[in-house]
Amino acid sequence: MVASVIGEELLLQSNNTHFKELSLLQIAASEVAEEALTGPTCSSLKSCHTYKAGAPCQCNSECSKHENCCPDFAATCMTSDSHYHHTPNGSHVQHRSAPFAGDASLHGPSKAPLLTFYVYRAQSDSNYPPYNTNAASLGGVLWYLHNEIVPYCYTTPSGGKFGFRRYYKTRIIRYKITMRATTPLYRKGMNFGVRMAFDAGKNTGAYGMTKGFENYGYFVGCNILGHGPYPTCPSAQGTKEGFCPMRYGEAAAWYSLPGECPSQTFFSKSPACKKQEPGGFCAGTPTGASDCTWNYEKAGEINIDELVGITPRFKSHYAFCKQGCLEYVKFSAQGKKDVGKCGIHFWDHERDAVKNQWRIRKLDEAFKKKYPHLPSDKEMPAPKCDFDKDKFYDGI
Repeated sequence: MVASVIGEELLLQSNNTHFKELSLLQIAASEVAEEALTGPTCSSLKSCHTYKAGAPCQCNSECSKHENCCPDFAATCMTSDSHYHHTPNGSHVQHRSAPFAGDASLHGPSKAPLLTFYVYRAQSDSNYPPYNTNAASLGGVLWYLHNEIVPYCYTTPSGGKFGFRRYYKTRIIRYKITMRATTPLYRKGMNFGVRMAFDAGKNTGAYGMTKGFENYGYFVGCNILGHGPYPTCPSAQGTKEGFCPMRYGEAAAWYSLPGECPSQTFFSKSPACKKQEPGGFCAGTPTGASDCTWNYEKAGEINIDELVGITPRFKSHYAFCKQGCLEYVKFSAQGKKDVGKCGIHFWDHERDAVKNQWRIRKLDEAFKKKYPHLPSDKEMPAPKCDFDKDKFYDGI
């Protein structure tokens, strides 16, 4: 997928990274198929952060770019940053850096409303916090899976490992986000800024973000799918890749969650950068100060195979693929288009607005059934994505 250029002010990256950050560390997932247990790993190669010539997989900063990370890359090589420590409720406590320099109002609390809602991430079995990542609404994560992940039984666009979804996606994780906009952003009538695209923890997709952070602090970003910056409909790219027209409406949104040092990848976040760019995550209730705009709590996960009906009907996703099955046929060379194979029909009819609402409802119901003590997405709806391009970029 190649991200599009939307307007003269918003530029997204063009190297497959618009939402691919959801896959960069997930590639390190523990593999569950029979043959996956015998392959090389970062642990066996002892090659974290070092290129290993001739190795069938790698464990350095370039492996995500080349889509050849070993299965245990995240678990073995991407250890938790000591800047954080875990708390019993699954959120994190941050030892704050110095306040961000800029507009004086950024140093104190804002009068913007406190917003609480769920976001979702398609992820592998690897676990890591959502700092400097993108997330989505129910509709947004389903569209992402539908368009980029489920039409394949190989882990990468060029092939990769057979018997898995692209990028080893196995589950949909839910987080409860609590956020408050900064004063300069709220003065312009917005709770959300531009949605950034994160690639390996680095903002690679929003134009002018140095000035954006200087003017508005470390805001949570959002965009409605189809409205730009990516994806946009109608567009030449949307026609070429077959995702236009989109039939999710306002229900499909993507978000960006800025953490420490968003200007650098996970491998390059130096102490100096973390101090200079503290990010917006903070412990406790967000105040709306520049470095305290959002927090999160874990709120459950759903296995995708169980959601769509692959298990328990099939022993594993590998067994499903081995029988020549596909969750969704996107290309005519794979068979009859726009439906699934082998009796899996969850993803049938991508551009059917009624079916898309059904998929949203089924996923929300699955979370409610598994976590009855927590409110559903319907019971705790997300606030409107009120990012306004003209207002946001005016004067910066």
